[in-house]
Amino acid sequence: MANVNFESVELDMELPELVRYVDQRVITRNAVASLDYNPIHVDPAWAKEVNLLGKGTTIAHGMCTFSFMTSVVTNWCYASGGFISRLESKFIEPVRPGDTITNKGFVTEKHPRQKGTSYVVIDLSAENQTGKKVAVGKAHVILP
Repeated sequence: MANVNFESVELDMELPELVRYVDQRVITRNAVASLDYNPIHVDPAWAKEVNLLGKGTTIAHGMCTFSFMTSVVTNWCYASGGFISRLESKFIEPVRPGDTITNKGFVTEKHPRQKGTSYVVIDLSAENQTGKKVAVGKAHVILP
């Protein structure tokens, strides 16, 4: 989105959604990027045998889901010079191979300050294909 600035943002504004399909390849690539090779993420045979979370499948890294939610914000504001100053998240449900994750963001607060330091708060959420929330979070975004 071009020309995002503090004055152009409205409360309850919805950011463009980001939809990501998760398969074992996505999970394995996140393992490589994070150096987290825990078998719950990368070994489908182990996950099936141990059945740790009752489904017998691997699960995605929480930071993979977090990166999807964060991308909603960066896709929206970075081209205009906005940047994230604070992030928080809570993981609610595991993301499994075969899940399609829809990531959303809504502007919930505006904090006017000096030019270049005004910021907005964005509530973030990630839902699987059944509409169940798998993660939520908040981002503070400084906008020009």
